[in-house]
Amino acid sequence: MGFKKQRLGPRLVEAARSGDRYSDAHMFLGGTGAVGGTAVLQMLGMYEEMFAIHPPGPDEVPLLVATGTTSDEIEAFTRRLFRFVESRHGHDRLPQRIRSGYLTASGVFIALERFEVTALPGLKRIGQTPPEDRGGVAAEFLRSIGTDREDEPEAIFKALAETVASARPFSAFLDGYRARHLEPVGLDRYRSVLVGIPIPSLVAYHQDELLLVAEHVPGLGADQVNELKEGFVGALRDDLVEVQQRLAKSVLMAHTTGVGGMYDDSPSGHPAIRLGFAHSGLDRRLAEKQRYADTLTRLYAGAGVKVLITAAAIGIDEVRVRERIPLHREIRQKLFDAPGEVFPGSKASQPTGSRASRQAGRPVPARQVLRTYRPLTVPLDDPPSGPATFERGEDLLPSYVIRSGENGFFSVGNADALYRVMRVASAGELGLMLATVALLGDDPLSPWFEGGVCYYTETDNARHVLDFLSQPALLRTQLSGLEPVALQDLGSAKHQAEMHTLALLILLHRLRTLDVDAIDPYVDVERFDAAGFFVERSRTLTFEDLAVLDLETLIEDMQVLAGAEAPEDLLPLMPLRKHGLFPQKREALRRILERVLHAVWIPPSLGSPLVFERDGRSYVRSGFYVAPLDLLVTERDGISRALRSGHRESGNPCAYEDYRDYHLCVGGFIDVRPHAIACTAKSDREDLSGAIARFRDVEGLRAHLARIEPYGFFATCGLLAVFFRLRALYDLLNEAMIELGTLHDFRWHMPRDAGGHILMVPGVVESFRMVSEGLEKTTGAERLDGIWGYERRPIPDRREAIVRGLRDRNGQGAP
Repeated sequence: MGFKKQRLGPRLVEAARSGDRYSDAHMFLGGTGAVGGTAVLQMLGMYEEMFAIHPPGPDEVPLLVATGTTSDEIEAFTRRLFRFVESRHGHDRLPQRIRSGYLTASGVFIALERFEVTALPGLKRIGQTPPEDRGGVAAEFLRSIGTDREDEPEAIFKALAETVASARPFSAFLDGYRARHLEPVGLDRYRSVLVGIPIPSLVAYHQDELLLVAEHVPGLGADQVNELKEGFVGALRDDLVEVQQRLAKSVLMAHTTGVGGMYDDSPSGHPAIRLGFAHSGLDRRLAEKQRYADTLTRLYAGAGVKVLITAAAIGIDEVRVRERIPLHREIRQKLFDAPGEVFPGSKASQPTGSRASRQAGRPVPARQVLRTYRPLTVPLDDPPSGPATFERGEDLLPSYVIRSGENGFFSVGNADALYRVMRVASAGELGLMLATVALLGDDPLSPWFEGGVCYYTETDNARHVLDFLSQPALLRTQLSGLEPVALQDLGSAKHQAEMHTLALLILLHRLRTLDVDAIDPYVDVERFDAAGFFVERSRTLTFEDLAVLDLETLIEDMQVLAGAEAPEDLLPLMPLRKHGLFPQKREALRRILERVLHAVWIPPSLGSPLVFERDGRSYVRSGFYVAPLDLLVTERDGISRALRSGHRESGNPCAYEDYRDYHLCVGGFIDVRPHAIACTAKSDREDLSGAIARFRDVEGLRAHLARIEPYGFFATCGLLAVFFRLRALYDLLNEAMIELGTLHDFRWHMPRDAGGHILMVPGVVESFRMVSEGLEKTTGAERLDGIWGYERRPIPDRREAIVRGLRDRNGQGAP
């Protein structure tokens, strides 16, 4: 086999002129997602090119079936389909609705169907049932599979295991669809079945019904639930074998490493996962997801299924523009399970007549969205007790929100950091490859699926994604200070906190440089664009600004910003002006400061608690969810109680202060106090004694970091640490010289403005932080991505010693 792929164009021409593919049926399970949905659109584009070369007959209509789990997923894909077609053919050639699908003007029928994979379909409604009623739902389900809660645990487990092992969701759905739609037109097999459902995530994260039922069955615990999951993995393998044997000419599985390739192999054969983008600060299931990914790859490939393993982040499949963003499903579940309302409407249900309630047969939890609201502010240590309640708040409407398949919704900054560290394979290139193999078969010269497996890493096509993110409208969202730079769906709580910290620096700089004199004294307040004025009449933060910034001033001002309770509290951060004679101007300024205050509230509202100092005492501001602790805050002292009980129950021999500061530093609190905390432990299950260090000066921090084992993991927090890290990064970026071309590699990643100033772009800065702290992606060439540690270690000048040695050997002569 060669190394060069066959040219795609001539293959399409040959297939078009043969006409053999014009009546095929292709099934895309999970076809509304990032990869599956893009594969549908890529195949549509290929068919249309083939039709332009050799038109089909009126009875020749290719069928592309795309499935989604929910009506929302199908609606989102439908919007994407229509906009894609409109961009190519104009508004007058949009797809025409026919039954449960759409006929394109070119003559391809795209059917849309609901389909969900679950180990025990009858248990789905247990998560939508109030906790006090779940026992009855569990009992009803157990009776439906021939057992009862009163039976012995072994008998119940056996019944559950047999039910899981007999699951055949894929073949059952494909059989049913074939009988209804394919056999009547003379087709008995699908040309291809592409599974775009993220099975490792599905097994690791989305089988919570098993855990819920275990709570109501004595003797059924976590070990038994894991056994049931293993049984489910085997059942899915058997199911796809059946599909391969009797239902489809080819079966392709869009698969992942489970961690985007963010792991290290070792001679011992035990991979070590890098947790920079784990789904939460306390994620214990990421390793489980990666293990399932490995197991499933072996099982599927051994069964003849073509397995695509994407060892990088998967690119962008949708951008939402000024729309409401759903609250993460696990946080919604916590709100639903809480004993009382955390904010007005937090436990509300959708109307009985809503589509979701009708499909579930009962009212289901209301759809919650991201909102900004006044955070709870209490002392970090020894806070007062009592119930915590929050306002409902205002809907958060970011200018642009990026969606990437199973990973959910990102900010532009999230995506920028993710794709720089984890690398990215565009949804377009993955979808095109899968659609090509499904339609035309594998490449005859250099197969994509050598031995049934395609291990797909980042390629030069990543430029499509990075060029997209660098568009001015998207870049501006990272630089405004008013936009959320991190959302809940992507990354560890640490990643989110670091991004929010940079946003606060940008916000403070813009506030200090705001040209308030430019407000018209007679401004029409009702038409005044406070956010637009703030961004347009203040300065973008650059590294040159950081280089001349006085640390003591920064510390003082940041405590004011972080602790502000009302717009007026922010006035000391601006040049002193008197607006008493012009009430409209005064009101316009108040509205600007109100927008700034709401921007300060965004991080706690999204789950990143903010720690600051007031009168020498540490305070923490949080919303109803605290991501570093995966905690729903229902009590005013909830954070303190969670940390103290966690320390007590862990049995960790360290002092409580070390346990607390581990979570502040590694877990993902935004700490803007005038100090630095450094930690070398990856988990709170390690003995933290000696792993935590605290500093009040740069030299002490620098000396401590110099003693850490090179290329080991470490993390820092505190405003002193952030200041030190950014100053050190500026020194590195300043080394870039145009005359040396690309020799300076990563130093050119940070964009410059027209005057040559280096912009402080949060997503890029965050990617450098991960490299510095030992969280880079192992590629064999990772030295090109940045340096380990915040500063380059000093290199000793050995010239004098070498010259002295030569002189000694030469009898004091010249060397």
